[in-house]
Amino acid sequence: MSGNPDFRHGLLGPFRDMTSDTVILAMTAAIAVTVATPGLQLADASLTVRQVRDSNACLPSLADPPDVMVPFKDGKYASPSIPFAEMRAMASGQLDGKPAVVSEIVWNTGGSGNWEIVALFRESSGQAINQGVYWPAPDLPDGGTMVGRIEIRDNTIRLYGEDPLHHRTIATPLVVTTSAFTPCQISANR
Repeated sequence: MSGNPDFRHGLLGPFRDMTSDTVILAMTAAIAVTVATPGLQLADASLTVRQVRDSNACLPSLADPPDVMVPFKDGKYASPSIPFAEMRAMASGQLDGKPAVVSEIVWNTGGSGNWEIVALFRESSGQAINQGVYWPAPDLPDGGTMVGRIEIRDNTIRLYGEDPLHHRTIATPLVVTTSAFTPCQISANR
């Protein structure tokens, strides 16, 4: 290959003065950057984490009133009745054969406690749609009190708990499927 100057000239064109190792290294780096950048995208690319972070999400009622859909911007929301809400741990992948993004959402209503859910998002007409929510806290194994990491694998959602009070990360995940998620109840008729 390198012994034939005509072949090298035709293959490398304007890069013929560079060694082939340099060109290969540059091409490999360019491919690596291109592949690494879509960390915010699903394999299908019809739904992205960025879309979810800028979408409406359900915050379930803590009492009898209906749930509320709130508009998140860059994964955050705030209002007088909800001083903060934030999307934290997120994962994307295929669930039930369709692209999905799952996000942990924590919020506060002004009191001393924070509330946490996991929300399931799908794509519809180019937008991220919150299809359901799941309250994981009572089910997290080994004393986990919040979700610290999420994985989507083998058509399941793996929720890895943390115990911040005792500075512990729980290695055993809570494994759920999309059937654990309930739709947002935004009407008064429950």
